[in-house]
Amino acid sequence: MMNLMRNLRRQNWPLVIGALLVGLMILLAVFGPALAPQDPMQENFTLAVNGRIQTPPYPAFAIDGYPLGTDRFGRDLLSRILWGVRPTMIMVTSVAAFRLVMGIVLGLLIGWAEGRRARRLDSILSSLLSIPVLIVALIGIYAIGVEKGLWAFIFGLGFTGWAETARMVSEQTRIVKRQTFIEAARALGAGERLILFNHILRQIMSLVWALLAFEISSTLLVAAELGFLDIFIGGGIWIEISDFTAVNVAGLPELGQLLSTALVKITDPSALLIIGSVIFMGVLGFNLLGEGLRIELTQKEFGRRAGLMPHQFHDWMDERVLVPLRYWMESNGRKIGGAALLLAIVFGAWIYYDRNRFMFDGTQTTLQVLGGHLWATELHDAYGTSYAPYSLTTQPELQWQKEIPGGASGGPVVYADGTLIITGRENILLAFSPQGDALWQTALSAEPIGTPALNAQGQIIVSDIEGYVSAFDARGSLLWRVEASSTRQATSGPVVASNGMIYVTMIDAVVGVSPDGELIWRKTAADVYVDAPPRLSPDERYVFLKDTALDAMTGAIQEIPIRSQAQVLFTEPAFFTGGDGQEYYRNGHEVIRWRIDESGLQIEPARTWEYASFVLFNPLNQGVTPNRLAWMFYSSEFSDGRVVWLDESSRLVGNFEFPLVNSRLMAIGQNGEAYLCGPTGARIRCVLAIPGVEDAQWEIFVQDASHPIGGALVSGTLYVSSAGGMLFALSAPAGISQP
Repeated sequence: MMNLMRNLRRQNWPLVIGALLVGLMILLAVFGPALAPQDPMQENFTLAVNGRIQTPPYPAFAIDGYPLGTDRFGRDLLSRILWGVRPTMIMVTSVAAFRLVMGIVLGLLIGWAEGRRARRLDSILSSLLSIPVLIVALIGIYAIGVEKGLWAFIFGLGFTGWAETARMVSEQTRIVKRQTFIEAARALGAGERLILFNHILRQIMSLVWALLAFEISSTLLVAAELGFLDIFIGGGIWIEISDFTAVNVAGLPELGQLLSTALVKITDPSALLIIGSVIFMGVLGFNLLGEGLRIELTQKEFGRRAGLMPHQFHDWMDERVLVPLRYWMESNGRKIGGAALLLAIVFGAWIYYDRNRFMFDGTQTTLQVLGGHLWATELHDAYGTSYAPYSLTTQPELQWQKEIPGGASGGPVVYADGTLIITGRENILLAFSPQGDALWQTALSAEPIGTPALNAQGQIIVSDIEGYVSAFDARGSLLWRVEASSTRQATSGPVVASNGMIYVTMIDAVVGVSPDGELIWRKTAADVYVDAPPRLSPDERYVFLKDTALDAMTGAIQEIPIRSQAQVLFTEPAFFTGGDGQEYYRNGHEVIRWRIDESGLQIEPARTWEYASFVLFNPLNQGVTPNRLAWMFYSSEFSDGRVVWLDESSRLVGNFEFPLVNSRLMAIGQNGEAYLCGPTGARIRCVLAIPGVEDAQWEIFVQDASHPIGGALVSGTLYVSSAGGMLFALSAPAGISQP
């Protein structure tokens, strides 16, 4: 018993406990996301606590499946912590490694210096040590830009963070360089470089692991302080919401971000304490590990080790590993340096690509527009993507404008040859050339609704206020007209499937009409007034109207439970098809990819953003570009317009405010850019918004006191129709080509 107690007392407990805590942090970083019980981005606003529906945040241990409670958006705190450890550990380890390398190299040079040069370098080092790391980190991160992510933090936290390590290394260097074996090496003709890196560096290398542990600990502590100041890695972007007021928004969780948003009520600091405890565990673990390694080194130095490894192990490591490795590195120094440089370039390029891949991803849409038309229906295609494979990046000019009798009922559609078709409220169907010349016009039997559609044969499909659907040939001759409903009027323009089937929204129902004008089915699909056109699924198996999916052939409603009834209250959910040919579901401010395969319904983690400080209503429209950049457009008669873009990691890569109420998104271009128009009172303002850029690429005003109601983007031209009766062509200047 006495021997056991003696061994326990002699054991290096800081090393043991620190290794256990650090090991736990590493396990959480590696396996945490797989262990998360919930989607870390899923919001819940209607969970029951003690039998009563309450709003978030929800307390710990009050709801099954949410053991640590939720944040202010109802997102599971345990899952967010498990997801947040990995990016935090990657960041602090990268920064600590950078600081350690800088500290060792500069410490060696400072410690080797003599005379006036040594005193000058010591003064500079002391000055750097006197500057608080947090202040320098703030300046450095803002100088690079917090949106740059990891690189901004490496620069900010590493700018002066290496100074303490450099001080310790320089002091050890001064001690070692006065040793007899250094004088012997110099007497044998060894140069300064050889002595520094072959003799002195080897003597202080035993400090490296302890220094690395201390560096990670201090970096984690500073990262927590920055997080408390709303500065964190993981896509944090400062967005101004009013004069002198800005907030930081983000995507997937990171411990600094979680800490910055943990305190919702001063009377309930539970979330703050939980997240703070995780950070405290990491700081304590690395501090204990560093102290344990220091004790291990000290005991080895004085020959009374009680550590974990025997002397024989260290002797074996020196003889079989460290000495051969050193000689190999000396003989292959240039090759190693070149390989390290190449690896650094490749790693940097990969990080840049990962951060900006949505800008230059070459993925193209798998969805085809019928007949090769440039713009075939209100939302470009029958799938409702609003995506056009064109861009208008040059400041456009007003090429021409035409008056539409009674005002346009919607936007134009555009044939493959550039011919425009548009309907006017004075029961008229018109055709214009790309130069604005009137080609023909045809009288309609009733007032048209919305934007017409083009089918694969070039026929023009029109819906009207009397509940009829009509088809015309490319010269405006009537082919057929069918009554789709005797009790409901059309509230949207039609969309046409590849098999020729036509679908139209009629208040709360969807109708399916055959290519030859026969009513196939009619099905009530909503319990509210809907004025948006239906959308087709990528395989055209389903017809989507908001959150209802119908069988495209029979109209039967399909049960696709993406979210429970309790999770869709007040979120105005909607099925939609992305430009990448995938099926999606928007629930409030979440975008969720889903599919049905042999094993059943598959639902992927949601993308969302910190929307609460910016918008009051749910998105008016949404979509996904061919390179899977999700976007949501917000606008109403009571709020300004806004477009946000999210990448697949739920990082907010763009947040563009368009300060005009009742605005419209005209199109999404080939690089994910948004074309927006809105009324100013006397004019209509149109802008180009690019993801990640705060200011508009260009803006143009047209004289019209009404508001925009539709548009189309084709190569080199943006068409805009207004409720006041005008059709505008905004084109790039002559001689400037557009992609």
